[in-house]
Amino acid sequence: MTRVQSLFRALPGLILLTVAVVQNSFALSRQKFDFVVGVDGDFKAAVATAKAAGGKRFLMFFPDGEYNAGSLTGDANQMTTFTTSNVSFIGQSSDKTVIYNKSINEGISITATLFFNKANNLYLQDLTLFNKAVYGNTAQYNVTGRHAAVMEQGDKIIYKNVKLKSTQDTYYTKSGRTYWEGGEIHGTTDFICGGGDVYFNKVLLWEMKVSAITASQTNSSWGYVFNECTVDGTVSGTALGRSWGDARVVFLRTIMNKLPSAAGWGDPMNSVPKVFAEYKSVTSSGAAVDLSKRRTSYTKDAITVTLDPVLSDAEAAKYTVTAVVGGTDNWQPQVIASQVTAPVVTQVGSTLSWNDDAKALCWAIFKGDKYLANVTTNRFEGTGLAKGDIVTVRAANEMGGLGPSSAPLTFGTASQGPRMEVFALHHEYRHAGRMLRLRGEQLGTLKVSLFSLDGSFVLAREFQGLGTGKSAEISLSHLRAGVYFLNYTDGSASWTGSVDLW
Repeated sequence: MTRVQSLFRALPGLILLTVAVVQNSFALSRQKFDFVVGVDGDFKAAVATAKAAGGKRFLMFFPDGEYNAGSLTGDANQMTTFTTSNVSFIGQSSDKTVIYNKSINEGISITATLFFNKANNLYLQDLTLFNKAVYGNTAQYNVTGRHAAVMEQGDKIIYKNVKLKSTQDTYYTKSGRTYWEGGEIHGTTDFICGGGDVYFNKVLLWEMKVSAITASQTNSSWGYVFNECTVDGTVSGTALGRSWGDARVVFLRTIMNKLPSAAGWGDPMNSVPKVFAEYKSVTSSGAAVDLSKRRTSYTKDAITVTLDPVLSDAEAAKYTVTAVVGGTDNWQPQVIASQVTAPVVTQVGSTLSWNDDAKALCWAIFKGDKYLANVTTNRFEGTGLAKGDIVTVRAANEMGGLGPSSAPLTFGTASQGPRMEVFALHHEYRHAGRMLRLRGEQLGTLKVSLFSLDGSFVLAREFQGLGTGKSAEISLSHLRAGVYFLNYTDGSASWTGSVDLW
């Protein structure tokens, strides 16, 4: 159980909050972003600095904007080769942070926006990798034009809310273990292709041509596993995949906003597939997709195989993250990619402070939608802020990925009120019974309100005479698990914190 004790001292219109937290045993060694692109230098300088970092985790942050990697770090065909392990590429937002190139000559191995060449333990979050070569030029979609956004040869790579945009061969995997969570992959033909074991968790697959989504060339045990992904785009009637070589591809609990062909799977290219199967695919309305006409037989070079296109419950249950990418080192990418909850920010004078969190590697401060600063303590002295500026704070996870924003705070606009006597308030969440217990000293009327993280009102309770030695309890048993904003008001002063129900 985590206990939070809060001491309040009321000043004119402001509340000074001291928080003593008994935290979980897990704690990170705090670390700021090592390089903020556009602040500490350009992308070329960031790549060089990461290479010289000596192998420690290097955090590279990209504020919203477009970054022309093709011109800065690309070769003659605008492909950037990245060879440094243990690097995090962190964007501000997946739609507005864009790293791009525009390859000139087509070819699967010569065009990538970023080629991760034997680079291991990479982490990418909240950005777009975009090869602009022919994207959007629909007249070119029927011409062979392989222009990769990512070519990947490495082990233990994580993509969290990342968007890849190109046409043919958008995402080319060569080997190793990779985990995707959220995000999108756009393309035309074979736009997810290659080898390795890759687990795609809740990824949007955006098809722009009646062709094959995947071209698996499996050199490992599992191949491509799509779990709770969505198939959508500008066309219907596509193939879920075709075998580049010994293909292994499964789609689990897929939402098919655009339905593939009735057969579902295409002709082999180099050899027959090993596994082509689905499990509980549904339409956009949630109805089961008719799998009765899915293809079962494949022939290549006088070799014919018969495959069952539908997995049983027992077979589908085998495709877990741990089984597919966990490996002998028990890699847990879904834990690594988890986000830190939004901090609750308060202001005293020109100083911003927020609740500490043992899971936070650092915090990023934003003025409006612009990056302002990065700190490793749960306070910021307000440098660069003026009265009326809108401020938000986001906490970084162990890889540097930024979680949800705090509620917006308008800097320097706290209301003035009469001076109050010093008082103390203690609250404690008890999981057994899911009760919030309050104890106070010298308090008159105390109003307690609870809000969801989107600001929706949840409940309110009012207490009279919650003085020394007295306590009150609020039942939270009817609420879903999660983090809620908690507001205390005592006449002319108020404070907002948070409580984590579990």
